[in-house]
Amino acid sequence: MIPYIAAASDISIGEALGNMVVGLGVVFLALIFLSGIISLFKLIGKADKKKAPAAQAKPAVKAAQATPATPPAPKEDVIDGAVVAAILAAVAQKCGPAARVVSIEKSK
Repeated sequence: MIPYIAAASDISIGEALGNMVVGLGVVFLALIFLSGIISLFKLIGKADKKKAPAAQAKPAVKAAQATPATPPAPKEDVIDGAVVAAILAAVAQKCGPAARVVSIEKSK
């Protein structure tokens, strides 16, 4: 049988409090350091936003000059296949596999 030995019996209360204060100080200094680094990310984002419009403006102007203005093609009332699949899955879940969907129309 192993005898029970208290591990902290030779440390006084003052030393324990000192260790606690040093530990908490290190933790808070690390948190302040990380907070400073995170706040610097805002400056990096602003620098990227300043560079991005200048780089995108030149190709957009060239593309606008190269193609003549054409009216947009009229939109057809086409329902996406994923939407149809979602509707059919919902109907099958609610009514069972014997349910039959005759048509799906887009509401206005």
